Amino acid sequence: MACAAAFGTGGVMSAFAVAFRIPNLFRGLFGEGALTAASIPVLTKKLALEGPQAVDAVAGRLVGLLVAVLVVVCLAGEGIVGGLYWYQYSDSEAALVLSLTALMLPYVLLVCTVALLSGVQNVLGQFALPAAMPIILNLFMIAGALGGRWVVSEPVAELRKGKEIFVLAWAVMVSGIFQVAWQWLAVWRCGLRLRPRLDIRDPSVRQIVTTMLPMMAGLGAVQVNTLADSLIAYWFVKEPTGPGLAAEPVGPAILYFAQRLYQFPLGVFAIALATAIFPTLSRYAAQNDLAGLGRTLTRGMRLASFEALPCLVGLILIREPLVRVLFGRGQFSKLAGADVRVAWAVSMYALGIWAYALNHLMVRAFYALQNAKTPLRVSVVNVFLNLGLNLLLVNTRLREAGLALATSICAFVQVSTLLVLFHHRIGHIQWVDFTGGVTRIMLAVGVMAAATLAVDHYAAGGMRSSERLILLVLTGGGSFLAAAWVLRCRELSEVLRR
Repeated sequence: MACAAAFGTGGVMSAFAVAFRIPNLFRGLFGEGALTAASIPVLTKKLALEGPQAVDAVAGRLVGLLVAVLVVVCLAGEGIVGGLYWYQYSDSEAALVLSLTALMLPYVLLVCTVALLSGVQNVLGQFALPAAMPIILNLFMIAGALGGRWVVSEPVAELRKGKEIFVLAWAVMVSGIFQVAWQWLAVWRCGLRLRPRLDIRDPSVRQIVTTMLPMMAGLGAVQVNTLADSLIAYWFVKEPTGPGLAAEPVGPAILYFAQRLYQFPLGVFAIALATAIFPTLSRYAAQNDLAGLGRTLTRGMRLASFEALPCLVGLILIREPLVRVLFGRGQFSKLAGADVRVAWAVSMYALGIWAYALNHLMVRAFYALQNAKTPLRVSVVNVFLNLGLNLLLVNTRLREAGLALATSICAFVQVSTLLVLFHHRIGHIQWVDFTGGVTRIMLAVGVMAAATLAVDHYAAGGMRSSERLILLVLTGGGSFLAAAWVLRCRELSEVLRR
């Protein structure tokens, strides 16, 4: 909301969206993606067999290796960005993207260290503080977006926004330093000292690195897809953001705001569920208890469906008043129809929420079994499918919403493939339990949709967007919970029970 009000959907915000994607790409590779997924099973086994001191020693060596690798990555990245800026792009509209990328690239080192420290705490059964780290980033970003006007005194509006965006980028960097410091203190409170050492001869470190490599390739495919979405939107979706102004990239900014909305339910519940369930899946896999792993995975899939399916339908139903209430002020309103375009992208992303939620669980199930090659192969195929759909759909009337639709289609293809492969190779998914639970959930979602549409048609006409949004959310949430209770959805009691 703060970024929308301060920067709108023009070229400045689009440049930040593309540049911020770069450190997040490496975070997915080195941080909460491959390294965390590869290290948690090993550290969980170490804790069970040798105790916390063994975890402390291995984690310290991992921190040392991670910092060494990422320092090299950051230096190489800065060299590439600097070369591009100096050689070809210093006088083009890409200059802002390159400048912001150069500033935020060291955030890779900070956020990946935070992800590793979070994984160590998860192994020790600590989840609250690691899960709160994005809140710190958001608070700093809000301060950077709203405080930029007090730092920059440029009288020309467009030039001022171009300078204010650097205040936002610096806020990202400062938040990373704050997160590392807080997480390090939290690890100390858990009784670990985590002395960084560069020692790749440790068998556990070697095992983690060996497991990471195919994971990184698979996650790299996913991250390439995400980066490709932003770049294609930057190159292909351009509009004038006001009368008499030249066309500028708006696609990445529109996708950025739409992604905040569909990722909200995923981050609040689905990703949290996958994170919490991963050590348990790893423990069952280490004990070769495939039946226990299957039961836990099935239960996780049911719980993820209980949240994802109503969110899928609900976001589509309330997309327009939601976007207007959250973003419809300040610079955001300068692009005609910005609210409709963001809302349309939200609905396309929302179509894939169920698939995204299940995909997080399925990938972790394979990782728990030390099988990273299967998700890798599926992800590589998905790269080419996503790229083809992107280029096809972005040139239709959907524009940036076509990129969102391509993402949802690929998510369904990926999770369907992983489910089939897991069933044939591992088995033990309790399909009767899963389909029975999902059937009840879908019936409850149908009741929710009917009630929300009826209220929107007969009672919400003429209301302000904020009033309409509150009414529809209360109607949808209340009707879904009531229907779930009447239909005796087990997931309702499981969510409420500690």
